[in-house]
Amino acid sequence: MKDTFIGFYKKKSVRDINEKKSILLFGLPLDRVKATPGRSKKAPKAIRKHSYEFSGVSMEYDIMKSKRAYYDLGDFWESNKIAEVWKKAYDLDSKILALGGDHSITFDILSNSEIDDRTAIIWLDSHADLADEYPKGIFKSHGTVFTNLKNLKKLKADQLFLIGGHAFTQTSTEHNKIKNNEVNFLPTQKIMKSREESYKIIREFIERYDRVYLSIDIDVLDQSFVPTLGTSEPFGLTPQILLEILEIIVPNAMYVDIVETQYRRSNKIVLDFVVGLIFQILQIWETI
Repeated sequence: MKDTFIGFYKKKSVRDINEKKSILLFGLPLDRVKATPGRSKKAPKAIRKHSYEFSGVSMEYDIMKSKRAYYDLGDFWESNKIAEVWKKAYDLDSKILALGGDHSITFDILSNSEIDDRTAIIWLDSHADLADEYPKGIFKSHGTVFTNLKNLKKLKADQLFLIGGHAFTQTSTEHNKIKNNEVNFLPTQKIMKSREESYKIIREFIERYDRVYLSIDIDVLDQSFVPTLGTSEPFGLTPQILLEILEIIVPNAMYVDIVETQYRRSNKIVLDFVVGLIFQILQIWETI
């Protein structure tokens, strides 16, 4: 059954799920617009298949003996199905794990969620994804995600937090938005130089909110760790620091997505990393 992530039960409809505190996984295999060639739309299927090369068991965690119910809903991108997943998650006090696709899928998913002034959105990314249009004339893409969400949901600057930005491919518009404090911003270089201070900033941010949604763009990592990405950048986070950050955020996160997973058949190091990352997220959720 390699069409599901290892340890997950396949469900055709979220309506058939009744267990509280379950984990609901689904994929959005979509590359809406790409400035560089990519294959992240193939990632949800590849991640599931690749998960069977792992046992799902570590020194501290065994997915097969989890106290939670894990359900894989397959791949889709219809708004009504996404809305149904959110309703079920709210009703059952459950968690959502979504697999992209490019970063534009975060807008598709979170635009169907409940967001009030006690909700925070955090994204780990080398890029800001705060453009008004990217590429020129395109208003809904992986580069405009958080501008569109901010406008649609009427979010305040205090509700938005970019962690790990380090790229030098930003537009002037994005640079000005960060400079003008239109979002909270914790750059990679500050994290690397002052880890404990940075972690304190993240903790204090999270404490202000009742609900956290987290988006992880794999290119937040240094390109030496994820060499097959179409948008990888130098001077990014290390895997260990990423895990330390996730240990702070994930216990408070109702929703997590992983996007921009691009790989080559001859080099599956990124798939190794993403599958391992999913196990880490599930392990954190298991212990809360």
